[in-house]
Amino acid sequence: MTAGIVAWQPAAAAALDALALAVLVVDRQGHILHANREAADLLDRPDGALSGQHAACGCHVAHDHGANDHGAKDQRIRHLGTRRAEGRSRLQALIQAACDGRPGEAVGFLQLEGGIPDEPGVSVCVSPLAEAEAPGRALVVARLLRAQGRIEAQLRTLFGLTRAEAQVGAGLARGGSLAEIAAELGISVTTARTHVARIFLKTGTRQQSQLVALVAAVQLPVAYGAEVAAVPAQALRSSR
Repeated sequence: MTAGIVAWQPAAAAALDALALAVLVVDRQGHILHANREAADLLDRPDGALSGQHAACGCHVAHDHGANDHGAKDQRIRHLGTRRAEGRSRLQALIQAACDGRPGEAVGFLQLEGGIPDEPGVSVCVSPLAEAEAPGRALVVARLLRAQGRIEAQLRTLFGLTRAEAQVGAGLARGGSLAEIAAELGISVTTARTHVARIFLKTGTRQQSQLVALVAAVQLPVAYGAEVAAVPAQALRSSR
């Protein structure tokens, strides 16, 4: 059984890297023990709501056998924090509560603002991580508070929309007006209205608010292959 688990670890890490969600494992002090690609990218945003500063102790991580470090050289442990002071104590309190709690309990949610006005905030969920061999760890899941891109492919596959219809539908789902979407796509407002009528027919919706709710319900947080490949190698991988 142990050999099978070890063999599965690289595949599990690759699966986490395919998510368009930041997934981190931290200890009670907030030391980052594992972060997927989306998390590494989120922490490296210069003015992002979350930060990943190197821990003051200067410790280095000890990798799992077979863990993928993407060629990273600097493996010092980093500490999960926030750019703004007002969210720092709240995040640490949620982490400590999760480390002391049981799976399914002590789940906490937090919304953090970016470091500058134009930087999107982040929605964070902190929950206990069930791991008998290494208790006292928390699972942190985070996502930027902005419209998620690349939803056109899902709309085309799920509802049979044409490429043009999917582009208009994605614009509506992001809250754009018909005039704004038409200008962005280089089409007339009349053509955009025609696409909207077909979108409503194919999706079974009647107004923009229903379409927005439908897209939010069916959209999956999966990064496309090109997006995953474009992420640079990071120094945040497994440490156990």
